[in-house]
Amino acid sequence: MMIQKRLLAISCFILTIFITIGCNFNGKLPKNREINLNQNSKDPYGLYIAHEEIGNLANGKIQDLEKISELKIDSIKAKNYAVVVLGDEIYFDSVTKKHLTKFAKNGGIVVMADYYDNLGDDTNSPNEAFDIDTITTDSTAIDEEMLYNKTLIIKNDFELTTNKSFKIKKKREVEHHYFSQITSDSEVIGTLNYEGKSYPNYLKIKPKNYNGYYLYHAEPLYFTNYYLLNEDSYFYAKSVLQQLKGRTIIWYNPNKTYASSNTSTMRFVFSQPALNSAWILLLVLLFIFLIFRSRREQRIIPIYEKEENHTVEFAKTISSLYQENGEIKDIISKKIDYFLYKIRKNFLIETDNLIDKNFIEIVSQKANYTQDEGRKIFEILNHIQHKEQPTQNDLKIVYQIIENYKLKANI
Repeated sequence: MMIQKRLLAISCFILTIFITIGCNFNGKLPKNREINLNQNSKDPYGLYIAHEEIGNLANGKIQDLEKISELKIDSIKAKNYAVVVLGDEIYFDSVTKKHLTKFAKNGGIVVMADYYDNLGDDTNSPNEAFDIDTITTDSTAIDEEMLYNKTLIIKNDFELTTNKSFKIKKKREVEHHYFSQITSDSEVIGTLNYEGKSYPNYLKIKPKNYNGYYLYHAEPLYFTNYYLLNEDSYFYAKSVLQQLKGRTIIWYNPNKTYASSNTSTMRFVFSQPALNSAWILLLVLLFIFLIFRSRREQRIIPIYEKEENHTVEFAKTISSLYQENGEIKDIISKKIDYFLYKIRKNFLIETDNLIDKNFIEIVSQKANYTQDEGRKIFEILNHIQHKEQPTQNDLKIVYQIIENYKLKANI
């Protein structure tokens, strides 16, 4: 009997070794080619390398910023700082724009590479609205919400220029954006060259009475892992950021908390080969232990515990399932309806018409908004509510507008 147990233990040990070795020889997972502009993503179109290397690219120190509202820099020291915003359709409210405008007026530099025209469509903007066109690799239609209105198929290598020229090899067909209409206070300091034509894709905007200025880059993809691993693309990014030399870089990327499509709490363990092997070995040893301890040593004494109230957990589970499986339009509609119900309950006003003048006046006063600010956010809500096929970005905008208003109105 003792010999049989020893043989079983040795067999299980050998089996565990083979399983561990096999786990270390797993094939590589396919790379995610989707655009995922967040600072922790190591996908080809993530910003992990940019976040790690931006200090070297700009020859300065880097500080992470959680919220633009926390951007509190003394006006005298603003000339020593620069804010870098890289993302995909980042939505800024009026408060955020005022912080950036004040920062630029005091001598700071604001670098933006984003498809959404955050400053061009605001009345407090330092410049008039400008249009962004697209150099694309296919002829698909462009979203009507965006300002992109032209496409160009790129089939060969292209060139990027600032004060120098950089030849970029085309390895995969993706959209390339550029500015089609430029305001009078804009200076073109970078272009994209393709088939003998130049397209402005990097602007310097310095409004009157500003001690600092804005740097707009039309294409954030050139700062992703895919491009920064190429020598020419790396030095192009370095030349783009050369105007920040010596300044402290304040990095803002609102998508940083969505670093991975794997939301498991064990994602870090699974991402490290050594920890992954140790975890598998632990499970196998636990299984072996259970085999040898399967014979009970004494009768199990049942423990009766008081039943717990799982109402909150149940509600969270149902809401999560609803958000994952429900339609975005339905979610947006219910979100706005509940928000309007809160307004009716707290302010005792009708909410049938979101763009009614009296309605706008009352809700603006309750949240200390100006008339223009109040009209703008409720026009956005009204527009999104009546869209036939709203997007996930529309849901994010609705959530941000409602939460900001509830916070300011204290409801």
